Amino acid sequence: MLRLVPEWARYYDEFWDAVIRRNLWFIKLRYFFVFLIAVFLIGGEILLNFSLTVTQFVGITIIGVIVLVYNITIQLVRKRIGCVIGKFNCLHLSLVQMILDLISLMILIYFTGTIESPMYMFFIFQMVIGSLILPGYVIYTIAGFIIAIFSMLVFLQHFQIIKTHLISGLLYNIPVNKLTYILLFLTVFGSMLIFTVYLANKIARSLYMREQQLRESLDKLNEAEIAKQKYIMGVVHEIKTPISAVQSLLDIVLQKFLGPISNELEKKLERAKLRTSEALHLINNILRISKLKLLNITSSEILDVNEIIQEIFDKQTENVKTKNIELKYEDKRSEKKVIVGDKVLVELALSNILANAVKYNLDGGVIEIVLYDKDNYLVIEICDNGIGIPKEETEKVFQQFYRASNIKKLIPEGSGLGLALVMEIIQRYKGEIKVLSPSRIGTQERPGTCFYIKWPYTEVIEEHRRPKLESIREGV
Repeated sequence: MLRLVPEWARYYDEFWDAVIRRNLWFIKLRYFFVFLIAVFLIGGEILLNFSLTVTQFVGITIIGVIVLVYNITIQLVRKRIGCVIGKFNCLHLSLVQMILDLISLMILIYFTGTIESPMYMFFIFQMVIGSLILPGYVIYTIAGFIIAIFSMLVFLQHFQIIKTHLISGLLYNIPVNKLTYILLFLTVFGSMLIFTVYLANKIARSLYMREQQLRESLDKLNEAEIAKQKYIMGVVHEIKTPISAVQSLLDIVLQKFLGPISNELEKKLERAKLRTSEALHLINNILRISKLKLLNITSSEILDVNEIIQEIFDKQTENVKTKNIELKYEDKRSEKKVIVGDKVLVELALSNILANAVKYNLDGGVIEIVLYDKDNYLVIEICDNGIGIPKEETEKVFQQFYRASNIKKLIPEGSGLGLALVMEIIQRYKGEIKVLSPSRIGTQERPGTCFYIKWPYTEVIEEHRRPKLESIREGV
């Protein structure tokens, strides 16, 4: 049964999905086909001024009823038929449907004039559909049978071995088809059918192979990204060790374990320690980003946002006092809902934004943090009236190593990795973040910046419950 699957359909999941969708499409089209038969039988005489013999009327009616019956049957059993290779699957169901449809169509064409029937063009439609999911040898075999059976009916009618059923009123003169015309007609019909199969099958195969190549390329890119992140983590970790050693030695000197030092030298060493701290902070951010890209979030817990923000405030107290910044905080939520996440990562994301609001603010500035609910999301709004971000650069600040042009002039030090890390964390939890500048509390001299973080409530909770449920089911 595996031979029924085309060779180019190696990615079975996508191929089976397409087969399932087209099976349902076949069923819906078949109901429409039955409706057209009813319209043809009932409205033909009124609208098109033609009449059918009793034999034609009964034959076409029986065909319509049979199509309706087997279509209902297929619809009922469709959901019970899986896509397991080696068993009767949805691809076999497609083949069965196509064979039944072709038999019904052939009988319908016979009762409407065969070579004079306007419905023989539906064979082309069937061949196109079949070429999309069936392998070449199957669809070519079916096309060969159609040509052979259709030609046999035409010749049997020509030699008056079987009766010809013409639609009265459709043709004004009863045609007398010569053998030359029949041979030419069948040659053109057969060629057109084979060419349609060839063209449709080739296009379908090319599309599937292109999709396959794209997926292989995507897999290679993902593998390359993983290798790159592992390499970065390894190199950066090696760099971190000597810098940590340098910082430790600086601490020993600054704490005067090796003897007294001059004030000028102490200032230089303090400056060197600050630089090593910045380097370690940069290294830690790079390691965190690499871990986020390599690993899924493994730790998730119920979190109280108010507690996290209060802890961040405690850490920023000295910086806020030094710049005499007014810090405002308001929770507008009527119900203090919790969120789900990794506490370290959530705190890292929020503290990064708040630290920037302090760092890039001016003396006597204002920082406002507001919490409220919107569409089953927790919205955290962090606004300041600092130096702001040029409007054309707001979308770029979340790129790795990018720093706004006005910030680089004011404070040369910085890595440009902080907001990239923030976005990575928030997106991992299906959240959103955007930045606006000027801020809603800004002025012309102090435009400021507003960050809006949307953190989902129920969606994230359900996502993190699912692995536990799956593990329970596996245990059972």
